[in-house]
Amino acid sequence: RLAQASPNFATPDPAQLQTRHDLARAKIAAYTIGGNVIPRLFRNNPKGIGAQYGLALSQFLAGSQKPALAKTDALIKAQPNNPYFYELRGDILVKLNKPTEAAKAYQRAMKLDPERSSLIQVGYGQSLLLSGDAEGAKTALKTALSRDKDNFLGYQFLAQAYGKLGDIANAELSSAEMHFYGGNLQEAKIFAARAQKKFKTGEPGWLRAEDIMTQKKP
Repeated sequence: RLAQASPNFATPDPAQLQTRHDLARAKIAAYTIGGNVIPRLFRNNPKGIGAQYGLALSQFLAGSQKPALAKTDALIKAQPNNPYFYELRGDILVKLNKPTEAAKAYQRAMKLDPERSSLIQVGYGQSLLLSGDAEGAKTALKTALSRDKDNFLGYQFLAQAYGKLGDIANAELSSAEMHFYGGNLQEAKIFAARAQKKFKTGEPGWLRAEDIMTQKKP
């Protein structure tokens, strides 16, 4: 009754807001329930951009990368300034073992993303790593992790980048961070102890390793 008493109760949402809402619903549904729910969720607008995004995500998650890429390219054509469509394109191209193309897609996504999402930056770092640019990957991943230190996958890729660069101390420290933020404190302490031996006493890496080693399980 309170809702119906509002003068805005029967007012349709602006089309742009409705589209954003549909895209959010599609992404949540694809990741948490699966592709089977998308046609039912958008049965009143099966050709709409929300439904198509949901289907593209579902195909990507199910391993059908080429159909997902075709749908994603159609989404980009419809909304060429949507960073999350380029992000999905990058994710798909990584799965298709085309990291150089993926890096370009992530770069475009980062340029368009007003929120400067660390997830997109981690994807970019991973694609650089896979394409053989370990130094570029290190820089991208450190930038991403400075915004979101809890992203344990970012530390996994960073450890690989350091390993390719021959920096074993930071590779093992990054592995410790990966396990720490992934919730495996025991493994984190093992890698931290190994890393600490390779740093000079009092160095930032040595101190961070010490923090992890002395961390008590909550």
